[in-house]
Amino acid sequence: MDDQKSAAYLDESGVRGYLVKPAGEPAPLVIVFMEIWGVNDHMRLVCERLAGLGFAAFVLDFFDGVLFESSDFQGAIAKLKALGDDGIMDAFGRALGHFKARKDVVADRLGVMGFCNGGRLAFLAATRYPRDIRATLCFYGGGIDNPDDRLGRTSVLGGVPQLQAPLLLCYGAKDASIAPDEHARVAESLSRANKRYTMSVFPDVGHAFMDKTGPAEARATEIGWRMTHNFLTANLTKGRA
Repeated sequence: MDDQKSAAYLDESGVRGYLVKPAGEPAPLVIVFMEIWGVNDHMRLVCERLAGLGFAAFVLDFFDGVLFESSDFQGAIAKLKALGDDGIMDAFGRALGHFKARKDVVADRLGVMGFCNGGRLAFLAATRYPRDIRATLCFYGGGIDNPDDRLGRTSVLGGVPQLQAPLLLCYGAKDASIAPDEHARVAESLSRANKRYTMSVFPDVGHAFMDKTGPAEARATEIGWRMTHNFLTANLTKGRA
């Protein structure tokens, strides 16, 4: 049987997204936080790849179907600012409540994963919903703690004491949008709070390397997906009844 794909509003709450479930028995759920461009082909492929690894995957479409091209960066940012962190976290909470009521996914074994701004949102969700989330993956999550953030995003490190799930944070060494001292502040905050995390910086690649096609990006993407598989398996499936 093929993986089951669907794209629609989930229920009367108005939460929208793209869901892919592996064939067979209900699988642990990963909710994906999209980049600032909306639920585009790359985000759909991420969900499909997660399903291929044995996880149900849902990318939360808090832009309500609106897509942005890279040439309309300002439009995407305006949309993001209009929603704000609280609006997006509210949508996440409604999606979580929806999936908890379903029988075709295992929502009590939940992971969150995000890319770019979505990496920051995944981190934020783990601080807001610590009892629900068992694994957090942040790929080149910009704005987690950047006092000079050009998008005006505030630091989310204040929520670190609330974290319960282990984190995997991956960055590109040549990413001009996330300075090495931000990596250091994130690591220092997590270590000081005695939190479990893995931080990996990939050489020779910049921002959004999981959606690029160069040789260095291809190697980093392969390693990134291997780490993702191992991390989710260890935290969402080990010891499953």
